[in-house]
Amino acid sequence: MKLEEYEIMASVETEHWWYRGLRGALSTVFARIETPADLNVLDAGCGTGENLSFLREQLNPAYLGGFDVAPFAVQHAKQKHSDADVYQSDICDPVLHCDDYDLITSCDVICIPGVEAAFDGLTRMVDRLRRGGRLVLNLPAYPWLYSQHDVAYGTKERYTATSVRKLMKDLGLSVEILTYRMCCLFPLVVLRRTPSLLRLNPSIEDARSNVRMPSPFVNGLLSGILAVENSAIRGRIVLPFGSSVFCVGRKP
Repeated sequence: MKLEEYEIMASVETEHWWYRGLRGALSTVFARIETPADLNVLDAGCGTGENLSFLREQLNPAYLGGFDVAPFAVQHAKQKHSDADVYQSDICDPVLHCDDYDLITSCDVICIPGVEAAFDGLTRMVDRLRRGGRLVLNLPAYPWLYSQHDVAYGTKERYTATSVRKLMKDLGLSVEILTYRMCCLFPLVVLRRTPSLLRLNPSIEDARSNVRMPSPFVNGLLSGILAVENSAIRGRIVLPFGSSVFCVGRKP
């Protein structure tokens, strides 16, 4: 991911509707998790650290760790979380500081190197999950939606629910939740990206993401729409399409 995109992420991820919606999706998992005193949680590809704040607030784990490949992201996350184990590592060859984990989250990360490159790293993380532990993935949906936004983020692949289900099977995990996200807003996402979809992809230097802070009214409206979607997911409703795929795999 481009450095300027990390800078944008750091400036908006606390309040931006997309990030708030993602954290709301993560919260649908928490009711399923037993919270022992020794709960161990890892955010694999923690970015600039806002999800670590959310995981700490919601789960109060005994161990909270996060790694990212980008030095800027690690530095920023460390400043926000002096009490968490934040370090630089690569999801394709992850350094793991715990012998076992109860929950590993990875949001829009494996799409950057691609599943083939990240698979060995994912396997090593799954091997460290305790029985009943969860791997939570959020990934960009539909290869045909690849656009300038993906170029700016360094995204190599986009996925379907079918391809993510296969990944869970290959990792030896049973699927607890598998749904699309951003269903209600999907037509707007497609409309927003149509100009980029119709042009040749720009170079990484010229590409810009779609992440910008909207007005408070628009931000609140979009956040509310995603809150309704997350309530549906919490109620075990599977959304039929969307710009993201959300999956929870459980270790038997």
